[in-house]
Amino acid sequence: MFLAERADFIRESVEFLHRYLVKSIQQYAEGLGLTAPQLRVIAEVLINKSITIKQLTQNLRMTQSTVSDIVERLSARGILVKTPNPNDKRSVHISASEKTLNGIKEKTPEPVNKAIRDALGSLTESEQEIVEQGMRLLVRAVKEKMEREGMEEMESFDVLFFHSDPSKGTCK
Repeated sequence: MFLAERADFIRESVEFLHRYLVKSIQQYAEGLGLTAPQLRVIAEVLINKSITIKQLTQNLRMTQSTVSDIVERLSARGILVKTPNPNDKRSVHISASEKTLNGIKEKTPEPVNKAIRDALGSLTESEQEIVEQGMRLLVRAVKEKMEREGMEEMESFDVLFFHSDPSKGTCK
């Protein structure tokens, strides 16, 4: 297999795995009574820590009325918090509630981990080790490329493999 064909295969595989994980998270969210658009809003709020309705509208490419409605519903459920903007009385900052932040710390990886465990469970132990080794190699290569290209904001990549501590799954 040529390098270009390998790259295509790996890209398509990563895209397939991404869709699988997104679908698994959507199913988990539905079990919590959340819709896909609500999940998108929550994710965007978490990424930005504090954000306005206008920014959410722009970032998510949703209408302002849709975002406002979602934020109202999620605020009423205690998932999001609206704080008046001291600089603009017409604007509010949206952030995740303490309850949401604590719940995420405890449960976030679980639906994804379960989906991966279920998939890996159909492989033999030696096949699982091959998959793990391949992922370690690919992640290491991507990390090295990022460093060469000056993509140094690695803290935004919360990936176990990026830690230098061997007990945390380093790939060095």
